[in-house]
Amino acid sequence: MAKLGNAAAALKPKGGGKAKVIGILVLIVIGIIILFNIFNFANTDANRIGLHYGGGVIEDKKFKSVIPPGSTNKLIGPGDTLYTYPTDQRSYIIGGDGADTDAADEVTVVSKDNVRLGVRVQVYFTLNRNKDVLKSFHERIGLKTEAYEESGWNEMLQSYFRPQIDRALSAVATNYGWAELYNNEKMKSAFQSAAAKEFTRLLPAAVGGDYFCGPGYNGNNDCGELSFTVQKPMPLDKGIIDGLEAKQRAELAKATQEQKNQQVNVELQSVKQQVAMLGAQGYLLKTAIESGKIQFMVIPQNGNVSIPVPTTATTQPTTPAR
Repeated sequence: MAKLGNAAAALKPKGGGKAKVIGILVLIVIGIIILFNIFNFANTDANRIGLHYGGGVIEDKKFKSVIPPGSTNKLIGPGDTLYTYPTDQRSYIIGGDGADTDAADEVTVVSKDNVRLGVRVQVYFTLNRNKDVLKSFHERIGLKTEAYEESGWNEMLQSYFRPQIDRALSAVATNYGWAELYNNEKMKSAFQSAAAKEFTRLLPAAVGGDYFCGPGYNGNNDCGELSFTVQKPMPLDKGIIDGLEAKQRAELAKATQEQKNQQVNVELQSVKQQVAMLGAQGYLLKTAIESGKIQFMVIPQNGNVSIPVPTTATTQPTTPAR
């Protein structure tokens, strides 16, 4: 019987230790997967700031903390959510190359003299990173438009920036004639400054806070004003520009003729003065001398002067060959 027992033991499969190790590794992997599902890790790009909100089973979905730009593997709770927003300079451009709208798009305004003008606009800004201000922006605007996503950010600009730009330009344009805005740089600059001031007043009222700062804001300095620039307002009726250019050409031709007439008058006055001083014959003699029609020489007193007499060359006739 002893021999039979030893034989049965010899027939048992070997490698039980290896199977046990594999089983332990599988359990570890499963445990890691479970842990990663229980805990979240927050990461932010160098140009984005994060807002950490709770979302667990036993807690409210409330703001918890700010995750700084460039953060890696910040542990947050199970079910928590991270919303990120840009910290770099942003723009909203209406019309032209690189526009956030159609390239042919422009703001339509009416001038003081009732001419419809098209205006292209560029606004440059940064998002206010103050914790309370950023939290308010997210809860009032960001969640509604999903501005933490690129498509939602663009929707936010269209929903809040564009209407206020339209209102600001329309309100200010009525103080200027169309020609002043078209070809007077001083007036165009005044129009731009007034429109920027009006837009800066309208935007915070529309969004509910000072959520946007100037392009030079870095999170530690003063917020500053948004950069607001406009291109030359253009009449929508191109015939108006043609008419203005024709008028300018006529005025230029008139000014040129007036200048010529003035020059003739000056010359005439000079002639009158010389006639009065020299007499008519004296003036004619002076004019003839100056034009080279009369040549004269000054002969010194008691001096011998040899005057060359021009000779006329004569041509001898040739005898024809016979």
